[in-house]
Amino acid sequence: MRELSQLLDGLHDGLLAIEAREGLRLSQVDMTLPIDLRPVFRDGGCVLLADFTRSSEVNAWSATPSRLTLGWSSDGVGAEP
Repeated sequence: MRELSQLLDGLHDGLLAIEAREGLRLSQVDMTLPIDLRPVFRDGGCVLLADFTRSSEVNAWSATPSRLTLGWSSDGVGAEP
């Protein structure tokens, strides 16, 4: 798991790579992704660690994954919270 900000940076870098590789210009991207979250106390504060859910199976041993909904747009207007 890594800090949530690093996970978001990785997603954004992936979108930029798609634009560069495919010669596309993405004007708006919206995603809803299953994600595992874990708060960790570090250096006198709390850091939110996150990673994409590895399994889609839900049973008595694993809780339903959280869902991260986010959007990026080239005009600076983001998705609603």
